[in-house]
Amino acid sequence: MIYAEPDFYKNFSCIANKCKHSCCIGWEIDIDAVTADYYMKLDGKIGEKIRRNAVLDKDAHFVMDENERCPLLNPDGLCELILTQGEGALCDICAEHPRFYNEYEALTECGLGLCCEEAVRLLLDSKESLKIEYFDDLDNDGEPPEMFNLRARIFEILSNKDYALKERMERACRYMAMELMPFDKEKQRKFFLSLERLDDEWTKLMLSPMSDEEPEGSEYERLAEYIIYRHFLNAKNADEAKLILQFAFLSVRLIAALPGELCNKIRLWSAEIEYSDENISLIINEISSNI
Repeated sequence: MIYAEPDFYKNFSCIANKCKHSCCIGWEIDIDAVTADYYMKLDGKIGEKIRRNAVLDKDAHFVMDENERCPLLNPDGLCELILTQGEGALCDICAEHPRFYNEYEALTECGLGLCCEEAVRLLLDSKESLKIEYFDDLDNDGEPPEMFNLRARIFEILSNKDYALKERMERACRYMAMELMPFDKEKQRKFFLSLERLDDEWTKLMLSPMSDEEPEGSEYERLAEYIIYRHFLNAKNADEAKLILQFAFLSVRLIAALPGELCNKIRLWSAEIEYSDENISLIINEISSNI
C-alpha cells in the first residue's frame, strides 16, 4: 500500500482554545461504539458528566447544550475529557478531526479538511506549488487509481508560474478536452444560495457584493491543487474527472470573488460545500448542465 499526504500535513496540531471557530461548537459529535462502551464504564465525575450529556446506546452522540457547544467544552475553550483523562479518551471523530482518508486499492491519501482554520493557515503558509509526499510500505501489489496519472499532469500545468492562474486553469481544462466554464457571479450567487446553508456567516457572505477579481497568486494555486487532491481520484472515468476539475476551479473563482479574509472564506466554503455530499452533488449536476 502506498500512503500519501500533502506537504503541510505533518505540521498540523490542534490549536484548541486559540481557535476562533472551534469544531466543538455547532457540529454534531458522534461517538463510536468502542468509545461509547468505555464512557459507560468510566469512573468519577467526568464519567458521570458524559453519561448525563450523551446518548450512549445506538447512534451514540454527545447532546449539545443550548449554545450548540459540546457539554465537555469548558468556559476556557478546552476539553474537560482531555484535561482529566488525556487525548486517548477521545472518541474517534474528535481524535481524527479534521483529518480525512481517501482509500483506494493500492493507495491511501490523507489530508486535512479545510473547515479547520489551522489547516487552511498551513495550506496557505507556503508560496510553493502543493507537493504530495508518498510513502510505500513495500507490500504494494495493486495499481493506483485510474485518474492518478491524469491528476499528476494537471498538477504540472497548474504549477507552471509562467502563466496567470486563470490561464493555467484554462490550459488544464483544454488538456481534458473542454473549456473552462464561464463564471457569472450573479448566476453563481443565486445558485449557491439555493443550496442548503448552515452558517449565517456564509449566507451573509454570499449576499455581499462580489468583485470581478480572478484568483491569482500562490494561495489560490495551492487551494485549487488541494481541492483537486482531495476529490479528483474519486472520479470513476474521464467524464466525471472533468466535472470534478470544473468544481475545483469554480470553487476557487467563487472564493476569490467573495469579500473578506481569504482563510475565513475558505473555511466557510469547506464547511458549507465540501462537507456536504448533497451540496457537492448538486453543484456537479449544475456544472454538467453548463459545459
